[in-house]
Amino acid sequence: MRNRLVALGLVLGLVFNPTALLAQAFNASHPMDALTPGEVQRAVQLLKAAGHVDKDTLYPMVTLYEAPKKEVLAWKPGGSFTRKAFVISRRNNKTFEAVIDLTGNKINSHKVVPGAEPAILQKEWNLARDLTFQDPRWQAAMKKRGITSDKGILCTPLSAGFFEDDPNAGRRLLKVPCYDGRDRLHPTIAREIEGVIAVVDTNAGKVVEVIDTGEIVPSPPTPEGYGKTAPKLEAKLLPVILDSPSGTNIKIKGAVEVEWRNWSFHIRADRRAGAIMSLIKFKDGDKKRLIAYQMNISEMFVPYMDPDPTWNFRTYLDAGEFGLGYLVSSLKPGVDCPESAFFVDLLYPSDRGGVFKAPRALCIFERSVGDPAFRHWDVTNKTVEGVPEIELVVRMMPTVGNYDYISDYIFQSRGNIKVRVGASGFVAIRSAKSKNMESPTAKKDTRYGALVAPYTVAPYHDHHINYRIDLDVDGQKNNFVRDFFTRQSLPKSNRRRGIWTLTSLIQKTESPITACKPATDGAAWRVENQNKKTPILKNYPSYELMPWHTTTSLMPPNDPAQTRAQFTSSSLWMTKFKPRELWAAGDYPNLSKTDTGLPVFAGDRESIDNEDIVLWYNAAFHHITRPEDFLIMPTMWFGFTLRPVHFFDRNKSALQDPEFAK
Repeated sequence: MRNRLVALGLVLGLVFNPTALLAQAFNASHPMDALTPGEVQRAVQLLKAAGHVDKDTLYPMVTLYEAPKKEVLAWKPGGSFTRKAFVISRRNNKTFEAVIDLTGNKINSHKVVPGAEPAILQKEWNLARDLTFQDPRWQAAMKKRGITSDKGILCTPLSAGFFEDDPNAGRRLLKVPCYDGRDRLHPTIAREIEGVIAVVDTNAGKVVEVIDTGEIVPSPPTPEGYGKTAPKLEAKLLPVILDSPSGTNIKIKGAVEVEWRNWSFHIRADRRAGAIMSLIKFKDGDKKRLIAYQMNISEMFVPYMDPDPTWNFRTYLDAGEFGLGYLVSSLKPGVDCPESAFFVDLLYPSDRGGVFKAPRALCIFERSVGDPAFRHWDVTNKTVEGVPEIELVVRMMPTVGNYDYISDYIFQSRGNIKVRVGASGFVAIRSAKSKNMESPTAKKDTRYGALVAPYTVAPYHDHHINYRIDLDVDGQKNNFVRDFFTRQSLPKSNRRRGIWTLTSLIQKTESPITACKPATDGAAWRVENQNKKTPILKNYPSYELMPWHTTTSLMPPNDPAQTRAQFTSSSLWMTKFKPRELWAAGDYPNLSKTDTGLPVFAGDRESIDNEDIVLWYNAAFHHITRPEDFLIMPTMWFGFTLRPVHFFDRNKSALQDPEFAK
């Protein structure tokens, strides 16, 4: 079956029917839709008319300023709704915020935000790269390493982090490592030129420092088995095709609302988060029950464990510094998603106050995973009762430098939502002097990473991905419940000596939970609605967050990188819903000194007893690099599952089986 193209943000009109786009440019069909091209244009025009921006102004963010939750939940299709835009602009090296009423064509607020450093802009990337090539100090450092021409040399500006003792602290900095691409290990992998890095102030438009550690590691030739001498592809396997020969169960409307089996939800493109899932509901009988108001990636923290001056700043906050939507990559049918998937073009606001198209940036498909959703062998009748597990997948893949992150939201008929990320792409590497682990320099070279190929070390690092999960289980008034395993001794009259049972504790105030350890943190984390009961069993409906595997940061609290990403010190945080508390590391993590997000949100310890609760979960792993991660890293999956607990009175997936549904 041919793949399907779907429009999100009116892209279908842009591609095939420009007249239709112009006619609809100012119209959104749902209050949670991303800003249309016309709305982006109108927001910028209103700012220009008021004299707040000029032709040189850049726009790190132009996004939907969401309507109050009460209004969104009360809205019915076809009804009217208000539209607002939130705009971050950069003018004369200052950062401004504006809230714009698009419905009333007026600016509600406009203010300067002192000290705020928004996400890095494309103009700054280009400027930092070009200035590095032109700098005589950098040229001299290259000459010391035998490089006299920039032909085949690649420079990639990176976020600079923050260090209090840095003489350049307080500037708008990018740090620029460079790579030797003349003799590649792989078509997409060049060797880093070790021991030298440029530091660029993009506000001043100059290289303020060239760090040269004096370490000279000659760029080694590509060893046998890599580059042009890489092994030939193995014989082709017979094709394994995932297809829907009778059509699809997926229904898509607007920009973009999805219905599949009992599930319905809304997707919005977002430059920072990538995609935002909203209004996730499950049809139970004739009623659509709300499970989650919103879910999205809030932040990504990827710190490298190498203390070298040209590496120790690499402590990326990818969502806030770069933007996952800004770096989204196009999906390849048959590789990234099945050929039969719906492929969605996305529109994102640009740095210049317009929009740009990301083709095939998101896919939606259903699949049989080859497992039973449930089954039972009836030994008497010699028959199997059961149904296959069928899932709906919503997927996008931001490419953040060397890493590709596969971001999935997976919906199952039983009521589960699996949220996962797959890390792929290629691991960051250092050039080394060691050919193998018997080389005399091997112990020194592999102190902070693994030798993954001859003369090639991949430093150890972490992946922390924080999800903002606004669960509204059958409504907004919920409680956070921790179920503990409790050992119970039995009397001598019983043949058993001891068993376990559960003890439940309601968390009353905003708080982090340090780690996922059943002995201290409970057997289950649940969001429960104690204002309603299920019709038959009279249980309080709830949803459980089940970690797959998780970890917290191992860096000390006083480490400069950890200070900026304190949200990673705990596996789970819970806060009271506030509409502008959106990002785990704060609104402006680029060059930030401290984490102004979750530690501040939860710091006042407000009551979350029978309140609107937001969970913030860190899916994470320590990446101990290995040769098997190189050249291209096999996908490493991590994440969590949301599953119903007492939400239903029976197994919902069993209703797909005619025998069980009788």
